[in-house]
Amino acid sequence: MSRYVTIALLVLLLTAGSYPSSQPVLAAPTRASAAITLTVNTSEDVNNSLSTTCTSASDGKCTLRRAITEASKAAPDARPVTINFDLPTTDPNYQRDAPGTWTIVVDKGALPPLKTQSTTNKLGQVTIDGATQPDGRATGPKIFWDLNDRSFEVESTENVIRNLGFVDIGSIALKEDGNLVEDNWMGLTGDGTAVYFRTPGDEKRLALTEGVRISSDGNTVRRNTIVGAFTKAINIDGGDNNIITRNQIGTQADGTVPTVAAQSECVASFNYNPQNWYGGWGIGLSGSNNTVTLNRLAGMQNMRAENDTAPMALEIFGRDHTIQGNIIGIGTDNTRSGVCGQGIKVSGQGTNILDNLIARSRTGFESNQGDMLDGAILYSDNRFSPGGITVRSNLVFEGPGNIYVFGPEVLQALRLFRPARITSIEGTTISGGNGIDTDGNESHCPNCIIDFYLDNQDDKGDALAHIGSTVADANGKFTHTLTNPIATNQGIRTSSTTQSADIIGTLAMSTTTKFSGLYTKNASLEIQGPITGTAETNIPFTFRITPFSLATPVTYTINTTDFSQSVQTVDLTAPSLNIRWVSNGEKTITVSADNGLVVITDTHTIQIGEVDTSKKVYLPLMTK
Repeated sequence: MSRYVTIALLVLLLTAGSYPSSQPVLAAPTRASAAITLTVNTSEDVNNSLSTTCTSASDGKCTLRRAITEASKAAPDARPVTINFDLPTTDPNYQRDAPGTWTIVVDKGALPPLKTQSTTNKLGQVTIDGATQPDGRATGPKIFWDLNDRSFEVESTENVIRNLGFVDIGSIALKEDGNLVEDNWMGLTGDGTAVYFRTPGDEKRLALTEGVRISSDGNTVRRNTIVGAFTKAINIDGGDNNIITRNQIGTQADGTVPTVAAQSECVASFNYNPQNWYGGWGIGLSGSNNTVTLNRLAGMQNMRAENDTAPMALEIFGRDHTIQGNIIGIGTDNTRSGVCGQGIKVSGQGTNILDNLIARSRTGFESNQGDMLDGAILYSDNRFSPGGITVRSNLVFEGPGNIYVFGPEVLQALRLFRPARITSIEGTTISGGNGIDTDGNESHCPNCIIDFYLDNQDDKGDALAHIGSTVADANGKFTHTLTNPIATNQGIRTSSTTQSADIIGTLAMSTTTKFSGLYTKNASLEIQGPITGTAETNIPFTFRITPFSLATPVTYTINTTDFSQSVQTVDLTAPSLNIRWVSNGEKTITVSADNGLVVITDTHTIQIGEVDTSKKVYLPLMTK
């Protein structure tokens, strides 16, 4: 591993924070003293009467259902409300799911929603904190809720749900603004090492429908571990200004993913394999101005048909979101377990995708032409938006083929626009100008931000480290100084981001181009073909460049014995050439390839047998 890669990994992992082996017990945020404190003292679900509360119960039992009912009935001047827990070790559901835990079994129908009695005043201010339970284990939730495949709905504002474990649950639905959900487990067994399937024997239903569903504004969901989501672990369905941060999605409680045999990884099947890991889906969002930062997503897998979409890590709709510092496909032990679907899929406008790390994501989609959209990041659609999607400083390891790709619905102006072209690498100084297409046309990018990424010389496009950025001048030209010279087995990729509108078609400013091929001075060319042949016969030759991902376009200049010079510019790294000689003797083919940075050459010799030299000469035929 190069020093660039090591430094980049350490910086990003430290930025994203380290996750403990289990969730800590955290103190409540500062808030006015509770006007009402309700203490749940039993795991039973005694009755379904909405008129019975903890205070009014004649049997002295404060059940979870009664506590929520009473909290929802509290007058505005009787809030805030705190729901605490004090279940005895003699409770019948003590240690049902793990030593030192209590499980509240909700079996009398769905829990009542957490709400207020007013249709105009939605201020809830209810805190439900599992860490208030005395004794019990020292790490991980002590209180679990078994909701019998139902959801818990929050229909008031400024509530706190923390330090709880949820099993056999539909979702936590946040329908009003300003709520906080933190430090919970969802979909994990009590020991935090396995998926708690909702329906044993029908494991394809996974652990939960959606972990946290948000249809409101200004909520915060943080430091939760959510696994086995049938649809989304966290889903912002049209809400604005929500914060999703430092959650672990698809992992065990310690942030790792169990080892899965290579032959079982990401196999599409409805048959449950106990040796597999079913982390479910990741995070989805729409609406506007939502922030998704510093989350860890790995082990995305489910049971599905072969043609079903594999579970994605991040799926983004809407506008003006910030997606930053997320770690996708890597556990806390730095194992690259990957995800079975798309790393990041985005559409809409104005979203910033910055400083994320994506390892071993898969190809999730194909175009309507049948081509696989094999990028770790996929921009799928901007037909009805002005663009402005920014993709910068993201690292991609062991990707599906490319770093950043565009779907067929993205405007042609962006799909065809070429990123910055490097024309010189001298020590630590690199320089260049506008990208150029196969017809020699420049993609003018005045004053654009140019990012540089380090990659090796294999056949896949990765971004192993972000090694700096610069701003081009008004003509698109640039110079940049690296911290260290690149190694002989490495190269540089570029991308360009506009700083004003209408640079790329009519798209808005802050639109990032696709990534370039690899710019490296350590390239080679090989002419592949036979060493003997027969006159009057088409003899095929192929020109193969190493590395395969050398930046294009490449201009090939071909000189052959008995023929005049032929030049063709192509956007492929392995064009072919058919040549027919009519005279006998030794023939040579000399080819040079020029991509603006390097010129590489090779010569091939072939012996042609005797032939009637009275026949005319055939010119070479070029094909891609």
